[in-house]
Amino acid sequence: MMDDNTLIMPPMPKRPENGLLAWLATIGYLGAEYSPDAMLTLRAAPNDAEQIIWSAVASWAQENVVVQDCPSLATALRYLWRAVEQEHQIFKTLEAATRRPSNYPQDRWIDPQTQSTLDRLIDISGSVFKQQWLLIIVYQPVDNPNLRVRARLLAQDNAIHIGGSGPSIRDACRALYRNAAPNYFASAERHPDELSDRDDL
Repeated sequence: MMDDNTLIMPPMPKRPENGLLAWLATIGYLGAEYSPDAMLTLRAAPNDAEQIIWSAVASWAQENVVVQDCPSLATALRYLWRAVEQEHQIFKTLEAATRRPSNYPQDRWIDPQTQSTLDRLIDISGSVFKQQWLLIIVYQPVDNPNLRVRARLLAQDNAIHIGGSGPSIRDACRALYRNAAPNYFASAERHPDELSDRDDL
């Protein structure tokens, strides 16, 4: 039987399914609570040893937190939150903190579909442009969902500059791939009409 001193706690909201979604939710929170210019920027490029290296930046208002030279996107996202948490206490309530991008298992930082799309986009960029390319992905929680994620590919000393956008990282990368297809096939001496299902992301 409850008395007047009994506290009824509402259920905590469900955590995002993976670390990437938690990061997007965190950027949304930063945009709503601190500054509408909040954004998450991800970069991937090959190093001299032909390994793919990731960097990540969380920015809002005058803050700019950066991690570099990470061997995977999951590692970059994990280290980025550690860097943010060391310097800032951004969540104002316990409920809001449920979206915190931390304590996810290694295999739950990125959903398999998004990881597959990124892997295939990176693979074809590397096979066509060798070490002369850079992939940039920017998430900003703007009102228009089709513009929330912007992906850009820079290649051949910036002679090639191609973009794509969409409501998710996967959608933006798929749009980028479609826009880049003529450049991919020209560089690989194939014709865009040769695009097959297995080439799609």
